[in-house]
Amino acid sequence: MTRSYDLIKDNKGGEEEPLRLSDIENLKTKEDKSYETPEERSSQDEKEIGNAERLYTGLQNYMREVREKVKTNQPIELEPAFPLIEQLTESRSVTERVYQLTNTFYHGKDYYISHPVNTTVYAIKIGLRLGYSRDKLKELAIAALLHDVGMFMIPENIITKEGALTESELALIKRHPELGKNLLFKFKDQMPWLARAVHEHQERENGKGYPRGLKGDNIAEYAQIIGICDSYEAMTHNRPHKKAIMQFTSVRELIETKYLLFPTKILKAFLEELSVYPIGSCVKLNNNAIGMVIDTNKDQPMKPIIKLLFDGHGEKVTDERIIDLKVNTVLNILGGVSDDELPG
Repeated sequence: MTRSYDLIKDNKGGEEEPLRLSDIENLKTKEDKSYETPEERSSQDEKEIGNAERLYTGLQNYMREVREKVKTNQPIELEPAFPLIEQLTESRSVTERVYQLTNTFYHGKDYYISHPVNTTVYAIKIGLRLGYSRDKLKELAIAALLHDVGMFMIPENIITKEGALTESELALIKRHPELGKNLLFKFKDQMPWLARAVHEHQERENGKGYPRGLKGDNIAEYAQIIGICDSYEAMTHNRPHKKAIMQFTSVRELIETKYLLFPTKILKAFLEELSVYPIGSCVKLNNNAIGMVIDTNKDQPMKPIIKLLFDGHGEKVTDERIIDLKVNTVLNILGGVSDDELPG
C-alpha cells in the first residue's frame, strides 16, 4: 500500500507504485541535447517538472504527518523521510529542479509545512557548495526538514496569529528549539547530530541567538547552515504574523550582518548558491526595463541572467528576450521590484 508521502508513478498495469531512485536519473542534465527536437525537449522538461513537484509534495505530506503525530502525542517516524531525502540529494540537477519550486509552488499556503521543505532545499545547496559528501548532505537534509518540529507544540492560535505577537507569545515561540530537541532526543544514539542541529539552529555567531546564547564554533555547523536558510526563507515568504520582504532586500540584510550572525564560510556559500537576486525575483534595469531572474552567474552574483518582462516604457514584452548581465556590459540592475510594483 502506498503511503500519502510516497512519490508515485503509473506502471503499465495502471496501478500506482513508489517512484524509485532510478527514475530520478532522468532528471540529470545531459551534456549535449542538440539531437533532441523542440517537442522532445519540451516533453522532457514537463517530465522533470512533474517529478520535482511530486517530490516537493511528498516532503510536504511527510511534514503534515509529523505535525499530526506531534499534536496527538505519537512518536515521530523518520523512516518515511529517508527515500524522499535520497531522491532530493541524488544529484545537483534534482535539487535545482526542486529549488525552482520554492518561490512559487504552494507559495503562501500552510507556511509551517512549506517552510521546512524550502529550508531543506536551500540547506542542501549550501552543503553542495561546501563540498559535503552524499552522507553528510542527507544528514543535513533530515535535520533541516525537522528543524522547526517544535513549532507543532506551540498553540495554533499563536503560530497562525495575524499581526504582531506579544512578548509572552514570542517567548513561547522561542521555546521551539528546546521542544524540538526533546521530540528528537530518542534518536540521539544513532543520530547524535540531529537533536543538536535542531536545538542550535537559532544560535548566532555573536552569541545573541537562543536558547543558550552560544558563540562561533560552539554552534554545530549543520545548525549554522540551517539557521541562515531558515532566516532567508522566513524573510522571503509571508508568515501569518509578518509579510515577506523582497528577496534582494533580505539577502542584503544578511550580507550587512557581516560576521555578526553567521560564519564567513557559510555566508559566502549561501551567496554563491542563492544569489543576491534569487531565481524568480523581479528586477529593474538602468534602462527602466523589468525582468525576472531565471539563472545566476556563480562567479558574479550581482549579474544574473534575466528574462525581460516589460520594456523601458512599461510595455509587456511578448517575445522571449534573455539577457545575461555578465556578458551585457551596458545594462545593470538598479534594484528589486515587488509584485505590486509591476506594470498593470
